[in-house]
Amino acid sequence: MLNVEHLVSGYGESIVLRGVNLEVPAGKVVCLMGRNGTGKTTLVKTLMGIIRAREGRIRFEGKDLTRSAPGARARQGIGYVPQGREIFAQLSVRDNLLLGLEAARDGRRDVPEEAVARFPALKEMMNRRGGDLSGGQQQQLAFARALAASPKLLVLDEPTEGIQPSIVSDIQDVIRELKAAGTMAILLVEQSFEFAKSVADYFCIMEKGVIVASGTVDELDEEAAGRHLAV
Repeated sequence: MLNVEHLVSGYGESIVLRGVNLEVPAGKVVCLMGRNGTGKTTLVKTLMGIIRAREGRIRFEGKDLTRSAPGARARQGIGYVPQGREIFAQLSVRDNLLLGLEAARDGRRDVPEEAVARFPALKEMMNRRGGDLSGGQQQQLAFARALAASPKLLVLDEPTEGIQPSIVSDIQDVIRELKAAGTMAILLVEQSFEFAKSVADYFCIMEKGVIVASGTVDELDEEAAGRHLAV
């Protein structure tokens, strides 16, 4: 589904990604782990076209998207829940969800019921401003907004960061549900070893802008992972 080869990227004169190779198979969950500052969010932003790749290739369903604009990548079927959520605070919950349809490939104009059904609390908040929601509710809104266009690949950048345990559990359940359906690939950036073990099929660990360990989640050993993840 997603194939990244020898990706080099960064900010200004600073190189952050130093030849990253990554694959996300169709219908599977790949968890990208690593300490803060190792390049995880830079990788995600480069995949989405927010940061320009300097070298390497990004292929999605066999198509080269390395030089494509962010909107073009979204319309190809890549959904994105950014770190920090980035919902539109002055717009209503409904309007935030409708903005997610800009990436829909079928021209739909109504938010699909299944996108909201996974987060029932949103149904009662459709006319509330996004900025009036709690952090956890905003995360649910960002997740539902990404699902509105029925993406083929969903990229989640630390969706449980700073979220209350009850909503972390809800997000965990939604990822498991999407995984069970087998129709969507998921790239999950996550710091929690337990969360990764509970939802992922495969893992990759980053250090200093490169992938230093990868494998099936059954091979993710807590003691070994701790050497790469501990502060």
